Amino acid sequence: MFKKLFHSIGIGSAQVDAKVDTEDFKPGGTVEGVLEIEGGNSEQRIDQVYVTVATNYTSEIGDHEDDNVRHVLGRFKLTDEFVIQEGEKKSIPFSFQLPVRTPATLGKTRVWLETGMDIKKALDPRDKDHIHVDPHPLVDAFLDAADSLGLELKEVECEFTPLFFGLRKEFPIVQEFEFKPEEGKYKRKLDELEALFFVYESEVVAVIEVDRKMRNDDHPLAENFDLDESNVVLRYGFDDVDDLPEKLETLIEENL
Repeated sequence: MFKKLFHSIGIGSAQVDAKVDTEDFKPGGTVEGVLEIEGGNSEQRIDQVYVTVATNYTSEIGDHEDDNVRHVLGRFKLTDEFVIQEGEKKSIPFSFQLPVRTPATLGKTRVWLETGMDIKKALDPRDKDHIHVDPHPLVDAFLDAADSLGLELKEVECEFTPLFFGLRKEFPIVQEFEFKPEEGKYKRKLDELEALFFVYESEVVAVIEVDRKMRNDDHPLAENFDLDESNVVLRYGFDDVDDLPEKLETLIEENL
């Protein structure tokens, strides 16, 4: 009787462990691995095994900032219904495509896989594994272009997409990259450059904020009213990668 009671509330239930072939991934790439499932204290029917891809973003409410808010990027079904016997062990291969908008694991950003099983009348056993995600190739091209201009990447985090962009339904969160000039001609002209990347399959829309250093002829209140900042949109695809350093340099020069 006690075994049946514990089974009904999830104690002694089957367990799942997802083992991936590698821990380094690219947005839109294939995730492959094996599900290691071990039966519990009695026979159980598993409705499905699934994996959730999740990340964290920073939320600001008043003066409070929380950089560990969970956001689900996608959920994928890995198996159909099956029965696992008491103490039985199963190995089931799986694969799914990582969402193309998965952020890079840089700065404060983390990405992880939550593997779970739907079991009737039982707690949902979950396995959580952090993974490393490289920047999308088009975002990576921007990072290289910025580096070639002497701009050093200082901070990266995901944040709630600003409402005025009109993209929150399609992009609930967006990853922000902050650069500062450490050398070269922009060291005395530029305070910082920030870029938000809205990633599509074959192109990126980058919303760039150019924050120039105050000039002698600027009004003393210019910085207080953000008059030293300019915002511009840069849209580019794979065919534009070779010209990206020049495009970025022109964009900065036009907004200093």
